[in-house]
Amino acid sequence: MGKYAFLFLDDGVDYQTAPTPEQQRVYADIFKWFETNGPKIVDGGAELQPTRTATTIRHAGGKATVVDGPFIEAKESIGGYTIFELPDKDTAIALAKTWPGHGVEIRQLVEARDEQNVPADLAAR
Repeated sequence: MGKYAFLFLDDGVDYQTAPTPEQQRVYADIFKWFETNGPKIVDGGAELQPTRTATTIRHAGGKATVVDGPFIEAKESIGGYTIFELPDKDTAIALAKTWPGHGVEIRQLVEARDEQNVPADLAAR
């Protein structure tokens, strides 16, 4: 078993305003998806505020710069996340294919580290 972060992609639509009937249907499908897959969740995660509320800190030349807004200009951004415990990556992919929202990125969490605190899978390379 491994832990997989599901990073839910935001399609850039502002859901903070009154939702359209289509947006309401998508949210209803998403709530049902979470209800169905709840037993596999090990960290409930959270929905994130829109990227316009982001603050980014960039490091260059030994100096930290604080910038209002997202790190990069993009049509998609991460809108939320959840951590699932699943047998393997194929299972994670199969589950992600059932996501009713815009899209989802899957990343396995680093859980095992060697004695130098290096992720075990990297140390083995």
